[in-house]
Amino acid sequence: MGSSRLICSFIAASSIDVPLRGAAVQSSTYAGWSAGQAIDGSCSPDGNDSCSHTGEMDNPWWRLQLDGVYRVSVIEITNRNIARDRLDGAEIHIGNSLVNNGNDNPRCAIIHDVPDGLTQAVHCWGMEGMYVNFYKPFNTTYLMLCEVKVYGEMAPPPPSISTPGVGMNVTLVGKRLCWSDALFYCRDYHWDLLTLRGPAEQEIVDDLVARAPFPLTSHLWVGLRRSILGSSWFWMSGDPMDFTQWDEASQEPSPCGGVSSTERSMWRQRFCGEHLNFICFTGPTGGKKVRFFNESDWTLVLGEANESPG
Repeated sequence: MGSSRLICSFIAASSIDVPLRGAAVQSSTYAGWSAGQAIDGSCSPDGNDSCSHTGEMDNPWWRLQLDGVYRVSVIEITNRNIARDRLDGAEIHIGNSLVNNGNDNPRCAIIHDVPDGLTQAVHCWGMEGMYVNFYKPFNTTYLMLCEVKVYGEMAPPPPSISTPGVGMNVTLVGKRLCWSDALFYCRDYHWDLLTLRGPAEQEIVDDLVARAPFPLTSHLWVGLRRSILGSSWFWMSGDPMDFTQWDEASQEPSPCGGVSSTERSMWRQRFCGEHLNFICFTGPTGGKKVRFFNESDWTLVLGEANESPG
């Protein structure tokens, strides 16, 4: 064990090279101690110019979003040189979901007894995710971090199959996620969950599903969503609902919709928490993704902007 005066070298792993990069947010900010100060590269434990710090609140959290899905091997955490209890008891969670701000992802470890001003290394043994959370549940308290370094390797992409659509590219993803996580996945790596605007696009999807080279769930998520306070359905892309293929004989009271993988041209409501394969779309080659919100229902609308020459 190293000397008590060592900083950022309390425990080291020989395979560690360069920490992964990302962006940080936290549940609240105390006196300007922003979330980004915990990933600024400085392991100084001295205070407000080098540490993140939430306000005193119920269940405080801090989250790092990596630039992709990684297999996380080691996380190094530097504690401040005073008030060590503001890190003690924090849980580390890793995964791809933003449910409960990412705090419901699988847990890697619970931090206990990091000495003042020193760095502890926690092994997560290849847990996969793009979000790394520090979370103090069941407490009204602060959360403080002076430096966080995450190490690992890029996770292999899930199996997928793509085909050109009508003015877009369509990708069937072999990963299985709940509806909301599938939406975030498509928006992170493609454009959005698929919109079906007419019979031609439905036929493209039916043909794509028929030649999938990997096992599929009984239904596949697309960008269908029902209004929370009503019975009307809409596309998350903002396109009009001019074309439908609902199975009127078999409906479940759920606000999420998917297409059948075993029956052609059949849509059904599904429980939003069900883990299903899903279909994303991407705009045509040469287009530029533009994001804006529809203020009436807060759906994210995606469009294409072609840059003019000159």
